[in-house]
Amino acid sequence: MKPEEVIAIVLCGGRGRRLGGVEKPLVRIGERRLVEFVIDNLRPQVSRIVLSLGAGQDAKAYQSFGCDIFVDAEADQGPLGGLVSCFAGAPGEWFLSCPGDAPWIAPDLVQALSGDALARGAAVAHDGERRQNLTLLVSRERARSLAKFYAGGGRAVHRWLDANAIHATDLSGMAASFVNINTPADLEKFRRLAGAGKR
Repeated sequence: MKPEEVIAIVLCGGRGRRLGGVEKPLVRIGERRLVEFVIDNLRPQVSRIVLSLGAGQDAKAYQSFGCDIFVDAEADQGPLGGLVSCFAGAPGEWFLSCPGDAPWIAPDLVQALSGDALARGAAVAHDGERRQNLTLLVSRERARSLAKFYAGGGRAVHRWLDANAIHATDLSGMAASFVNINTPADLEKFRRLAGAGKR
């Protein structure tokens, strides 16, 4: 799968409750914001990056990152609402979704998922311990299915994956790339590693 065929959707609408309610993607790591690590790892893999924000978030705070921005029209619709908004507004044949608080995203994530995605129209990562429901590579056709599921009242990506028997792709070899920054301890660890130039 070629980079020009893929649009990345970075999900930035979480509430960051375990970090005191801060917008995690905007947390500073030295001179950079957390989401910038995600963006930098994605850029070589895709043609375009879209940032998905929840209703009420300030889009201006994200404008400096050089990405397209979509803000949910309705509040509290979860990641699936954000995905559907981006599917509708960003023309493309393939979409890669990933969390905006997972700064270690692998530089070959698209290629790692592309085999199963091309065979089945969708691929979801499995880190060896659990399925990573929001690290998903889907075709335009599968995106329409997700949008239909959402329009019918569905609000959880994992339920759509189960209902459509989407086989998880074993990416246990890159398990570290799926680590999210959820707690102050996670954040401090990443700051130390980023400062040391480690992944």
